[in-house]
Formats: sequence, C-alpha cells, structure tokens
Amino acid sequence: MADDGVARSLFLAGLMIVSVLVGVLFFDIQQEGENLAPVIEGDIPPNILIGSIDSVSLKIYDEEMAGLTLVVSLDGIGITDEPDSDGNLVIDISQLGVGSHSIKVVATDSLGQESKWTASFMIEYPDEGYTVIVVSTNEVFVQQGNSTSVSGVLVHQSMDTCELEWSDGNISEFSLNLPFDDEGRFELGFSNVQENLTISILGTCGTWVDSSELEVFNITVMEPEPEPEPVQGCTDPEANNYDDTAEEDDGSCTYDEEPEPEPEPTRGCTDPAANNYDEDAEEDDGSCEYDEEPEPVVVTGSEEWWDMTLLCDDTDVGFGGGVDDYNTSDFDNHVCDVSYVMEDGNITISSNGL
Repeated sequence: MADDGVARSLFLAGLMIVSVLVGVLFFDIQQEGENLAPVIEGDIPPNILIGSIDSVSLKIYDEEMAGLTLVVSLDGIGITDEPDSDGNLVIDISQLGVGSHSIKVVATDSLGQESKWTASFMIEYPDEGYTVIVVSTNEVFVQQGNSTSVSGVLVHQSMDTCELEWSDGNISEFSLNLPFDDEGRFELGFSNVQENLTISILGTCGTWVDSSELEVFNITVMEPEPEPEPVQGCTDPEANNYDDTAEEDDGSCTYDEEPEPEPEPTRGCTDPAANNYDEDAEEDDGSCEYDEEPEPVVVTGSEEWWDMTLLCDDTDVGFGGGVDDYNTSDFDNHVCDVSYVMEDGNITISSNGL
C-alpha cells in the first residue's frame, strides 16, 4: 500500500511539471506573435541655456519601423524631421528664443496602434547675477556755499556690460553718464551748493538680461555756523596772568607792584630878587618877573658918546654906493670915513675930508 502512495505522488508531480512547461511554451509563442504599440523615449532637460545646445533627440521603437507614421510638432508647428533606421529622431531647436517650448510626438504603427509623447522645456538666459550699488550713506549735509560729493561702488560679475548714469531730476526723462573705474568706484562732486538737491544714480548691467540698481542721495544745505566769539583773557606776555589761548584782551592783566615814581619837582621862580620869587619852587621855570630898569646915561666925552657923535651920515657906509664927504661941490665918489682914538683923555679924530 505504501508503494502505491509514492507512485501516485510522483505521477502528480510529473503532471504538474509538464503543465508548467506547456504553459510557458504557449506564452512565448503568444509573445512572439504579438505586435505592440510604438514606444517613444526622450530625455530633454526642463531648463536649457540659450545657445548651449542646438538640438534634442528622441528614440522610437516598433516591430515594423517601415510601417510607422509620425506626427511631430514643435510649439504647435509641425516639423518634417524623420527618424533614422534605428529610430533616432533629432529635432533642431537652434532657432528657438528664450521662453517656454514644447515638443509633441504621435507615433502610429501599421496596426493603427498609437503612442503619444510630450515634453516641455524652458530656454533661459545665463544667470548674470544682480547689479548692486554700494554706498556708505544716502544722506549728505553741507554748509551753504560749500562743496560736497556723493560716491559709491558699482558691483556686477560682468563689469564690462555696465553703464552708470545720474540725474538731479527724473532719471527716466533725463540723465548724464557717470564714469567709474575698473573696480566700479565712482564719485560725483558739487561745488557752491546753495539749495537742497536730490541726486539719482542708476546702474544697469547684463549681456542677455539687464539688471539695475537705483540709489537716491539727499543733499541737505545747512546755514553757515556763526563765527565763534573770540576767547577773552590777558594777552600781555609780561603780565602775571598771561593767557596764551586768549584772542582778545579783556583788561584783566595783573602785574607785580612797582615802586611809586619820584614826585616831580615843584616848578616856579627861584630868583629871590624877582618880584614873583617862589620860596617853594625847586626848579626854575623861567617865569621870574622884575621891575623895569631906567635907560642908561651916556656920559659926554665917553667912547659911547663919541660913537654916537662921530657919524658921516645917517646912512650906513656902503649902502646905496657910499656917502659923499661934501669936500667938493660935485659928487666925487669919495666915501665918508671917520675914526677916532682915545688915549690918556685925548681923542684923535681921522676923516677923509671932513
């Protein structure tokens, strides 16, 4: 009985193996004979830098490539590009501009089986970064009539694409070029500032896409500060309290006490014989007064008397050409000459014709 059971188990196991092999064989026959729908494959990046690639590629599979019908469109416009014998389809995108684009492919095989494939992608400009203007302050204060300036640094990764302009009004309506050096530094100066100013500075940079930065400076004019009062103090270097910081003397200088000066001598008439003699006077001031003296008496026969008596004329000798001696009746050009000598009470008179 045990042997019959074993035999039956072996028979059933063999039957199952045969059934599996028959099934696998039938499935393979079915697979080989089945015509599947076309397969479309493609790997297109979602973001493409403009100019970086000129085309994209797709791969199409089908059992009967010859009987395959393709409808390909780029941005809704049909294209006539055909795949090669291996099913590689190359689509030209070199003329596409920046923006969003799409490719749509519809493949239909000989049995009418249809496959669809769609991809969207974006063509972009390279990232050129931002335009930045760096300034230390936007608020500038200046005294009326003085000079001032605004300055800063323009920053961009491609400085050769940058432009800088400024305006004291609406910069979109009117502006002037503002130079900057290789490192982006700029400075804009103003002289004799009389009123408040609003200065706009605009930096624009970029090859593909412009980026810009606007800085606005407010220049505020302040009234001139009053002249400071001069420092008061003693400005005499000889004084005890001399102040070397003093700019104006305030009369506060102090000095060491000096001995009192000798008193001036009393002036007046110091001649006791004078009518106005001043016994208190220590120094004569020439003010002495005296009684008038009588005229001197000329004694007859004295030298003084003879000097007054012996005269040629009342005209000085030599005045008007001389005085005639009256010795002749006519003018003879003889000049009067009188002299005398006194000796022992006697007088000797000499004359030229008298």
